[in-house]
Amino acid sequence: MAFCTKVKLNVGLQLPYLNVCCSCSRLFLRPLHSRIEPPAVKFGSIEHRHRQSGFNLSLSSTQLPPLHKIQLGGCLNGTQASKCVYVNSSWRMFSTQQDAESRNPPKKKSTAQSKKSPISWKTLLVVAGLGGAFAIGMHIVKKEKEEELKKTRTRQLGKALLGGDWTLTDHHGNRRSSTDFRGQWVLIYFGFTNCPDICPEEIEKIVRVINQTDKDEDLPKIQPIVITVDPERDTPEALKEYCAEFSPRLLGFTGTVEEITAATRAYRVYFSAGPKDEDNDYIVDHSIISYLVNPEGEFVDYFGQNKTSPEIYNSIKLHISTYNIAEKRRK
Repeated sequence: MAFCTKVKLNVGLQLPYLNVCCSCSRLFLRPLHSRIEPPAVKFGSIEHRHRQSGFNLSLSSTQLPPLHKIQLGGCLNGTQASKCVYVNSSWRMFSTQQDAESRNPPKKKSTAQSKKSPISWKTLLVVAGLGGAFAIGMHIVKKEKEEELKKTRTRQLGKALLGGDWTLTDHHGNRRSSTDFRGQWVLIYFGFTNCPDICPEEIEKIVRVINQTDKDEDLPKIQPIVITVDPERDTPEALKEYCAEFSPRLLGFTGTVEEITAATRAYRVYFSAGPKDEDNDYIVDHSIISYLVNPEGEFVDYFGQNKTSPEIYNSIKLHISTYNIAEKRRK
């Protein structure tokens, strides 16, 4: 490749363009906006006289990141010429710095950045935490709803099958109603004073339970009540004497046949007087069950003859604890 004989007029100066000479592997000039190889551009100065054309070329380069500023100067046939060009990061020449910067290729993202996932582990942790909190919250709400539904069903069942208000006469001769015991836990037993063995055994069991609950500071006082199923013989005086034999905490109730019948029907208690003997004595057949009533006057549980006093105590304690938790949630 020989020296380029073409020239351009640039402000009255004849200046060949930069190129590479095949004979000497040195720089010479070629048109602007064409590419030059990086090894041909060095920082500092280069002085070179072209062998074939006699053109003296001086090249000085300074770096203006991300550009190279190259000052070209030389003499051809007695004509001095000089020009400043700019080489961008892709090694293309431009006549102005603005053109070189505007045509700089965009910076490539690093491999780490290009492979970086838009979802980081921190984002995953936050999402997992929020999802876990939401799941726990939903579980708690669902559990509370289930407990409330269960309690509602229990109330409906209790109101429909067992329990109810009654008005009777206590063993002190006072007229009292079941509503007088609102705010208290009540344990009710239906029996009669002339019962030979079963009633005394059941009442003694109730007294053992009451003594145990009275010692438990975490439990409220429970009122034990005995309602007679033999209103003809069980007067207030007879009930007072009978209850005193077991515990001063016992409270006996009697009333008319109609009042006793209403109370027993409310709790589905069966009773039937047997035939009288020569002394007009008789036995009353009846259900052997104790009934637990909460402070709202609602039936909660029942305990048959096969239940021991520790079992009754544990069951009552559990019911009271459950009731207290529900009351706190209501407030």
